[in-house]
Amino acid sequence: MKRHIIIHLIFLTAIATAWALVGTSEHSSRQSRTRHLTIVFLGDTLSPRLPSALFGQLDEINSEHYNRLHNKMLRSNYKPTIDYLDRYCTERRACDWCRYMLVRAVSEAALPDTQCNERIALQIFLLEQMGFDARAAQQGERLVMLLPFDGTIYERGYITIDNQRFYIFEYGSAPEGYRPILRLDTTHRRPLSIEIGAGIDSPHATPISLPLWSDYFGRSVTVPISSARIELMRQYPTTEKVPFHRAEVPDAICDALLPMLAQQIATMSQLDAAEYLLGLVQRGFEFTSDSDLFGRHKQMTIEESLFYGRNNCKDRTLIFAWLIEELLGLSTVLIDYQVDPKIESVGHVACGVEFTQRTAGTFITHNGHRYVICDPSYVDAPVGQPMPRYSHWPMAVLEL
Repeated sequence: MKRHIIIHLIFLTAIATAWALVGTSEHSSRQSRTRHLTIVFLGDTLSPRLPSALFGQLDEINSEHYNRLHNKMLRSNYKPTIDYLDRYCTERRACDWCRYMLVRAVSEAALPDTQCNERIALQIFLLEQMGFDARAAQQGERLVMLLPFDGTIYERGYITIDNQRFYIFEYGSAPEGYRPILRLDTTHRRPLSIEIGAGIDSPHATPISLPLWSDYFGRSVTVPISSARIELMRQYPTTEKVPFHRAEVPDAICDALLPMLAQQIATMSQLDAAEYLLGLVQRGFEFTSDSDLFGRHKQMTIEESLFYGRNNCKDRTLIFAWLIEELLGLSTVLIDYQVDPKIESVGHVACGVEFTQRTAGTFITHNGHRYVICDPSYVDAPVGQPMPRYSHWPMAVLEL
């Protein structure tokens, strides 16, 4: 196990190093008037060219000076830059959060730490030209960016404009209030999506061993893991559970695990197969809290759970539901126990499975469908047995 953790630490160190590798070179001739950047973004080396007009100075933070810089950017030959960034994101099937990370990386490669206001101005402009409703706000002598999302983001400040939450993105923080800067028309611009989708397609993958899965199977089990997606998701904002359940499971992971599991359960009954998969998830991971692993509340994708080898109830429910749907073709729901935080400091989730064969055990009825409770965190508990600690609490049902 120590060797497994050391491998993960080396892997994450390599990711962080790759993320930090940025460089810049400038062609200052009157003919080109562009700055050529070289950045290593999530394992890919990119070379965007930015017109020099995008690097203006903000002498003061107010509407007049900001809009003057913004208009200067609009008059520049910025479209090749946007086309380059858009093309990369389209080819990699990058989610909207990945697009934000890319724009941030470009601005930080182009401008030093001493020009944080100008970095924010550049981020706003690039995201705006990519079609997002990015806006500026003033906080004392600092410029901050306001971004709307189509879902809820937790653990990040926001202000409300026209009944829409705009989340605050900034360098550092200060207690002063935020004052939006009025600027050009925002018609036809959209919020960022919280959907993960593919996250980012990456050709770079490293085989990772799954020691607890290997113990369960009695033979070595490995899966290819994308360092790019692991880093992307490490920085992903705290949001709702549903986008993680809808996120794509990489084909390479499906190919590594699903045929092997299908062979294992091929001759089993529906109930026995579900019991086998439930036991795998119960015993296939060490338990950890979000705060211990990430220092914050965070849902994990299936790929992240496999990479870290540790997770908790919400992550295990996601994996179990995926296996049940892919291998048995059965519908599932997420069961969220509505605990009183004054009594239970930690909430809990489990999975409901709609068996097509009559199955005994505790069940719930939702929209006329019968779902048997399966708890991937209650080690050695069979299908139909909820965790006693939570069984008396009301349950909310989330369709996956």
